[in-house]
Amino acid sequence: MKFGEMATVKGERAGTVGVTVVQVEKGSNADLSGLKDTSEYADKTPYYVHFKLTKTAEGNDDDTSSHFEVYDGGKQLTELMVLTTLDPTGDPSKPLVTRRFERCKDASDTTYKTAAEGQSVDDCAVFLADKGTGAPSTVKWTRRSDTLATWK
Repeated sequence: MKFGEMATVKGERAGTVGVTVVQVEKGSNADLSGLKDTSEYADKTPYYVHFKLTKTAEGNDDDTSSHFEVYDGGKQLTELMVLTTLDPTGDPSKPLVTRRFERCKDASDTTYKTAAEGQSVDDCAVFLADKGTGAPSTVKWTRRSDTLATWK
């Protein structure tokens, strides 16, 4: 498929979900400056995969085993997982703080779960390319070792 086209894929346990890769946007190494131990990311370039998940009429469950894989030719980029942390004061009564990327606003965990049938939820994932790796040319939606949809 081409970027912008929606794939309807089977959910992990039931129903289907519409998955659309809207675009892949190149970031700069400066985008990674807020991460801990920035030297670890010195030769990396972030790419932002903007996508939509659409609830279908068939209904679907919370598919936690499906994810994106991003490639430049045969080279797979690494997904950057930014974990939540407790409020810097350590007060457990305060909400969790997440490092966000201005160019990659991700949806909360409950946004898709509470969406109405037919509603789309915008989301984003960050992938890192090593020095010498070009711009991503292929994005795959996979579950375990199965490719469910491919965008080029």
